[in-house]
Amino acid sequence: MPDDDREIRERVRSLIEETGRERTHLLEVLHKVQREFHHVPRAAADAIEHEMLVPVADTYGVVTFYDLLSERPVGANVLRVCEDVACSLHGAESLAAEAEKLLGPEGRPSGDGQVSWTRCACLGLCDKAPAALYREEPLAPLTPAAIGKIGERHA
Repeated sequence: MPDDDREIRERVRSLIEETGRERTHLLEVLHKVQREFHHVPRAAADAIEHEMLVPVADTYGVVTFYDLLSERPVGANVLRVCEDVACSLHGAESLAAEAEKLLGPEGRPSGDGQVSWTRCACLGLCDKAPAALYREEPLAPLTPAAIGKIGERHA
């Protein structure tokens, strides 16, 4: 992973070249940036502004709106625990507590940088509540054992 702003901007330029410069490609570019850097760094937003003519404020408006994007670094693998009504009624809060116990504080990468967890809005899996996404794959119904397996891999 690039470690300075210049390298980040160069890499984002190449992602934009692969994807397209039109504003309609912003979300796709941001997902690629998130996968590569585990967040959307300021240098990436600067490159998007220069290459796609999207103001930094607009870019961060999108980043802060979508749960799958982050301004701060997260683990390479993120567990997203749904906290909407159906999942809450089926124990999402106790599962969030289990995630915190096994994976560490919400939103912070594990010691090896490989995993983090966060609460999120509805995942559309209400019929299988409580639900989560891990590596963008659904875990439903989510169980403490499933969280435990993730924790074992990154202990």
